[in-house]
Amino acid sequence: MLPDSLKRRNATLCGNGEIIYVIFAKILVDSKILVDFGIMQYHCAPQTRPRAVKKLPSADIALLLRLSKSSGRDILHGFSTAVRKMRRTWQLHVFNYDMMRAGEDLDRLREIEADALVVHGTSAETDAILASYPVPFVFIGPPSDAILAHTGPAAFVGGDDVAIGTAGAHYLKTLGPMRAWGFVGANNNLERAEAFRAALAGRNGDVRIYGPDITVETDVGRLAEWLRALPHPAAVMAAQDAMAFTVLDAAARAGLRVPRDLAVLGVDNDELICETADPPLTSVAVDYARLGALAANAVKRLMAAPDIRPARCMAPIRSVVERQSTRPMTSGAALAERAAAFIRRNATKGIGASDVAEHLGASRSLVDLRFRQTFGESPHAMILRLRLEAVKERLLTTGHPVARIATDCGFRDANRAMHLFKERFGVAMSQWRRARRSDSPPERRPNGMSSRETAFSHFKDHPMQST
Repeated sequence: MLPDSLKRRNATLCGNGEIIYVIFAKILVDSKILVDFGIMQYHCAPQTRPRAVKKLPSADIALLLRLSKSSGRDILHGFSTAVRKMRRTWQLHVFNYDMMRAGEDLDRLREIEADALVVHGTSAETDAILASYPVPFVFIGPPSDAILAHTGPAAFVGGDDVAIGTAGAHYLKTLGPMRAWGFVGANNNLERAEAFRAALAGRNGDVRIYGPDITVETDVGRLAEWLRALPHPAAVMAAQDAMAFTVLDAAARAGLRVPRDLAVLGVDNDELICETADPPLTSVAVDYARLGALAANAVKRLMAAPDIRPARCMAPIRSVVERQSTRPMTSGAALAERAAAFIRRNATKGIGASDVAEHLGASRSLVDLRFRQTFGESPHAMILRLRLEAVKERLLTTGHPVARIATDCGFRDANRAMHLFKERFGVAMSQWRRARRSDSPPERRPNGMSSRETAFSHFKDHPMQST
């Protein structure tokens, strides 16, 4: 429980005009993820002396999000960023939807007496919650028939499933001639599967849809047999990254070589899944942060006019992030990919080009040559670029002095960092910070190097570049 002093919706604090987040969490060690947590937000008006703070519109918002997935965490980031821009003193009660216990957590949800509800995903439990909740709700994702039939104040936001399925098909067509095409997970997202099939109409090769759920060991065995029966080479798209991860496992059991025999594509660009897959997984990146922002704006509209049901809003895809599951690699490109992965993990930890070569067990000149051939820049240049991007992130998301930010991002010499920043972006760090904070929300940086000081890390990649 939080002390009463932290339960106020407005706080008279000296600050820089940002929303201050107070985060409390309960950790479930066995699952290694946040079970549930709440976020209380305070709007702190800039001030130089104590004075009365004007109360802003306040509300309690309950969010049921799939926080074990990067999509859920990105939705939360986009939602909270939009709330800050709207200058609302909303108190957010966040539940990890994947770990909700039917009794205890649902009782806690009812006790909140929220003014609005935001839900990511559907299940029988979700339908029951919404059916008994007499407040506006925003649903993120494909809604069930029961939810669509709900007559209360509601709004729906989601990814553009037709665009996702079509983009996946068009990308796979660029890989060259295939004897067969497949979609795995139609039961989870029929709209994506049908769009995938339609985009491949008239293309040489069979288009096959694998619909059964994949939940137990025997299901993976059946999937392996289905993959083995495809004419090869073949290309397969899965409805989500987690399912594509299982496709890679099934392909290995079937004795198929990825990507030579079977190219595999996922959806969501969940970096934890994509980078730990063997081989690393190519994925369609959906702008889930944008979905979170759309959800926040939908809550605002519903609370202002509950009798008006907004049209369904859809966020576009961002890109296809290409990795080895769809691209054969030469030994030189593989060396460069390993170097880039090491740099992305460690750029802010003070590494240099010599550390990259030592990690790979290769000469620095060879690593530099292969890296330039693959990425068009040297390892040293990538390290500096990622450090400067990390500096930009911290300038926006922290109030730390610029010298501290420079050293935290891996620069040994803060003055050198300030010089490089001005040389690269044309303005000093402090000027850049003031301009961006007054004009725009924090940027969503690419390259998987986020240093946002919240409960989560957010990972993104360059469009069509290896990670």
